[in-house]
Amino acid sequence: MTVQTADPIEFCPAAACAAAIVRLEGFIDHVTRLHAEAQVAGSPDLMAQLEAITSELILAADEARDRLAKVEAVSSAGAMAQLLAAIRDVRVRDDAERGRAKDLEAKAIGFLAEANLYDAHFCRSLSGTRLGGRLHARPAREVEAVHRMS
Repeated sequence: MTVQTADPIEFCPAAACAAAIVRLEGFIDHVTRLHAEAQVAGSPDLMAQLEAITSELILAADEARDRLAKVEAVSSAGAMAQLLAAIRDVRVRDDAERGRAKDLEAKAIGFLAEANLYDAHFCRSLSGTRLGGRLHARPAREVEAVHRMS
């Protein structure tokens, strides 16, 4: 039995990972607000518990980002989520995140190129990277064949 859905998050592993990251980040923000309120109320036990919860949520979000870099997008929503995550990882300026950003960008560009939604020159101009040219450059034989046919 095939399940059909109009929601890309339900069938795209990359979009599902991105949705999990968004939920975890929302929980982190909420717990951070509770921590600030506990600090004002002067409750050190509650503050310690909330700090532990925040740490666990941050680790879970980082694991979800690692999963996002490993899964394949099967929808444009998933590919866009991977590109957005790559932008976030580049901004962190950490070696591990920078490496993960390259993986995310490669996965997203791979999907977009297969779906004919990718213009190498345009994307290279936007991203400022050379990755797109390496993934989508035509072999010299194809370029010569196209010119001969013209």
